[in-house]
Amino acid sequence: MLEVVLALVVLGLLASLGLPLVRTQTGATALRSKAFEIVALLRMERNAAIASGRPTTVFINAGRIRSARTTSEIALPATMALNLSPARSAGFQFFPDGRATEGELALSAGRDSIRIAISGPTAMIRILGASVAPR
Repeated sequence: MLEVVLALVVLGLLASLGLPLVRTQTGATALRSKAFEIVALLRMERNAAIASGRPTTVFINAGRIRSARTTSEIALPATMALNLSPARSAGFQFFPDGRATEGELALSAGRDSIRIAISGPTAMIRILGASVAPR
């Protein structure tokens, strides 16, 4: 019984020492993670349009990316900004024949940024590149 108590004490001490080392994602890592999340939602909607035979839309406004077909939504933290190009657009539409409205998303946090492009004729969604400021 004493061994179990001592083992729990040691585990508690190790956890208390290691806990400050565990931090939330910041900077370029958080930006990249959010970009992959956005790409996954866009690809899901593209595939749904092709599979269902009906067009679907992904709306982008006020730091939120929302699916018109499901309740899926991605909210950006206050530290991130999203710019949509062309600016007049409210989002992207995917068609059953494999096309999409063409455009680009620029996601930024501080001096770091990453771009996501959607090709009109092929509906290909890809991350174009990241610009990470030196620390």
